[in-house]
Amino acid sequence: RVQQARQQDQAKTLQETSSQAVHAQVELRRLATRPAAASTIAEAEVAMENLKSSPFTESEQVVQSQAQRLLSAPAASYAEDNHVAGMEYAAYARGFIDMIKNNRAFKTLDSRRVTTLFEVPIPLRAATNSNLRQNPALSAAVLSVAKKDSLMTAEAYQGDWLRIQTADGQSGWVVNTLVGG
Repeated sequence: RVQQARQQDQAKTLQETSSQAVHAQVELRRLATRPAAASTIAEAEVAMENLKSSPFTESEQVVQSQAQRLLSAPAASYAEDNHVAGMEYAAYARGFIDMIKNNRAFKTLDSRRVTTLFEVPIPLRAATNSNLRQNPALSAAVLSVAKKDSLMTAEAYQGDWLRIQTADGQSGWVVNTLVGG
């Protein structure tokens, strides 16, 4: 009984110590990422302003509005001292901004399309029932249908197409206008 009581006390002490260590790590990460978060957010905002210097096509407008929504979230997270979340939102927004920028560059260089990976996979939701296609083309075979409001992650893009993975592990291509942040 004495030994069991000691083990319970030790387990309780270990749990409290572990909790304190986790709390200290979270606090350290929060403090360590303040300058990095401010820099990441500012870079994304500048990139968005640079894009606005020329008019958006219809498909670019959809992607730009998603990026703008994501770009409004980092400031709120940063103000609440949640710098990690601020950096994540800024990185998601930057992925969409880079998608527009790269698509513009490819359109001016030539008509070939290159698949580009996002630096940070972007969590999305299907805006409507959406066909997941084998390749980024309307003529490509339909692999399955992502139901409206189903969760997915964008991993790459090619032109106006996003390569996504659904929550149940299916991968395919969808047109960017069929998904939302």
